[in-house]
Amino acid sequence: MKYRLVTRSDFDGLVCAVLLRHLEMIDDILFVHPKDVQDGVVDVTDRDILTNLPYDGRASMVFDHHHSETLRNDGDRSNHVIDADAPSAARVIYEHFGGRERFPKVTDELMLAVDQADSADYSLTDVLSPTGWTLLNFLMDSRTGLGRFRNFRISNYQLMMQLIDACIEHNDVNEILALPDVMERAELFHECSTRFVEQLHRVCRVDGDVVIVDLRDEEVIEAGNRFMVYALFPEARVSVHIIWGRQKLNTVFACGKSILDRSSPVDIGEVMLRYDGGGHLAAGTCQVPHDVSDRVEGEIIDALRTERVVSV
Repeated sequence: MKYRLVTRSDFDGLVCAVLLRHLEMIDDILFVHPKDVQDGVVDVTDRDILTNLPYDGRASMVFDHHHSETLRNDGDRSNHVIDADAPSAARVIYEHFGGRERFPKVTDELMLAVDQADSADYSLTDVLSPTGWTLLNFLMDSRTGLGRFRNFRISNYQLMMQLIDACIEHNDVNEILALPDVMERAELFHECSTRFVEQLHRVCRVDGDVVIVDLRDEEVIEAGNRFMVYALFPEARVSVHIIWGRQKLNTVFACGKSILDRSSPVDIGEVMLRYDGGGHLAAGTCQVPHDVSDRVEGEIIDALRTERVVSV
C-alpha cells in the first residue's frame, strides 16, 4: 500500500518527500498550512502520512519535531513519531527508518542542509550572501514571498514536484540551482534585495530585546530572507512579525529567536500555545481575531521580552 504525503511546502517538506519516495511509500503529495490541519480543515485519512504538521490521529503515521506538539497532545499516540530534539522532520524520518543504511542514495550534504534550514543554523554571511543549499532554502521558503511578485513559468507546487525529482537525480546543489525555474526565482530574489532592506528599516520598531515587524499597513510586502531583520537589528534577540491572515480574516503573529544571538531564554512555542498556535522553543506562530490583536500584541511582546544578564 502506498500513502499520500501531507506536509508543508518548504525545504523540510521537500526532503521528507524525497525520503519517502526513496522508500516507495508515497504516490501523492498534498502541501498544506499547519493551521488548516490543526483546525480540521484538511480531510486526513488512514492513507495519509503527515510530516512537520500538528498531530492528527486519523493519519497512518505522523512525523514531527515541534516542541509544542509534545505539550499539546497526550494519551495513546502510537502513530506519532516525534523527537523534539531533532533539527528537522526529515531527520526524524531518516533515523526512524534506519538512516544511511536505508537511504544509501541520500547524501549527507542534503540531510545536513535540511537540518540547517529547519533549525535556522545560519551565520551572518549566510544571511547576507546566501549560496548553495542555503539559497535554495530561501527561494523555496514561502515566507521569502517570491510568489507575490511574478507569474512564474511554473507554479510553486510544480516547482516542488520538480525539485523532489531533482534532489533524487542530482547530488550537486549547483546543478539544481541552474535549473531554469530555480534560476528565475533566484534572479527575482536578488532584484528585490535593496527594496526589502529599505522596507524593514521603515516598519520595524525595537522594544527591549524584541524587534516588532508590523507589515499590516504595507501595500506591497517585498520579497526577502526572513532572517535579514536580525542582521539589521543586532540588539534584538526575538522578532515578532505581524501580518494579515488569509483574506485579512484575522491577524497573524509569527515569532522567532534571532539566529545570530541565541541567548534569549523564552519558550516561544509555549507562548504561542496560549493563543491556540504552536511552534518550537525558538519559533512559533498564532492567529487571533482582529478585535483582540492589539491586546495580544502587547501580551506577546511582554512575554517574549527579557532583560539581558550582564556578567561581572
